Amino acid sequence: MYKDLYKTVILTFILVFNFSFQSFAVEKFMFSEELSKEEKEKKLNTLTWYNWDNPKNHKTLLKRPNAEIYILENEYYLKGTKDINQYSWWSFGQEDIKSDLIVFSSDQTIYVRYVDDGYVTIDDWKSINPESLISEMRKIQNAWRDQLKKEGKNYIEELNWIFKPTFDQEKNTIHVSYEGLWNGKNGKYKTMQTNSIVLGRKGHLKLAFVTSISNETTKLELEQIANLAKDFTDGIDFLEGSKHADYKSGDKVAALGIGGLVAGTLGVKALAKVGFLAKITPFLIKFWWIILAPIVAIAGMFNRQKKSPRKRKEIDYD
Repeated sequence: MYKDLYKTVILTFILVFNFSFQSFAVEKFMFSEELSKEEKEKKLNTLTWYNWDNPKNHKTLLKRPNAEIYILENEYYLKGTKDINQYSWWSFGQEDIKSDLIVFSSDQTIYVRYVDDGYVTIDDWKSINPESLISEMRKIQNAWRDQLKKEGKNYIEELNWIFKPTFDQEKNTIHVSYEGLWNGKNGKYKTMQTNSIVLGRKGHLKLAFVTSISNETTKLELEQIANLAKDFTDGIDFLEGSKHADYKSGDKVAALGIGGLVAGTLGVKALAKVGFLAKITPFLIKFWWIILAPIVAIAGMFNRQKKSPRKRKEIDYD
């Protein structure tokens, strides 16, 4: 009797385990060129796309940072590690278990990641030297150029600021934007990326904004596109008790101040403490925005009707 009961329990456990494993299993492969558009859409439709059906302006809550992000009617998003990780495998052939949110629109793709390293001090902001930062960024790319050429891959020929690192102390946000001039198997082309940081009490949100541009995109247009990041962060609110201003003595303090954090975000070790960049793999140093750039095109497979973007500051959030 007890043997039969034991057997039943074991079989039940195995069935539940297998079902759970299959339910959460991630397909670890990248979409091939041979896969049809319809087949890709079928797989993408298995993910939970928020604000796709009956889209509207609303706030979405990120529980870990205890922060709300305002989403516009023309934006849709993936939320949670499982769907984001699966999307990353299908798109790039590698995992993404760090992003908490990916927001898509006709204008840009936005990665949002919460880092709970503690309260970030702002005392070292004045130590940031934009020219030293861009110089270090160029050295990193130059160091990889010969290898990338040898492998037949695209490489950076020039990096320039669109706007230098800026800190809005009232909103506790940092913004930086840069363009890259590329060469290689795809010929000469331009890309841009804007990074933002929003400070909270126990950590910070890191945001990467990826936008599709062309070789004809003017400097003025680049600046206008980069300013969309500032508009997006206007719609981010750490809730009561989790704001940067809510810091209390005894709270965990991050190892890096704001200066080192900005340098680390750009892949630069000039201001970062020893050991910090050891967390950044050589692959990410090489491709810290190549990884992101194709997402706009893949998201576009859904053929969602594009709408004119509205600025968050023109909307009454409450």
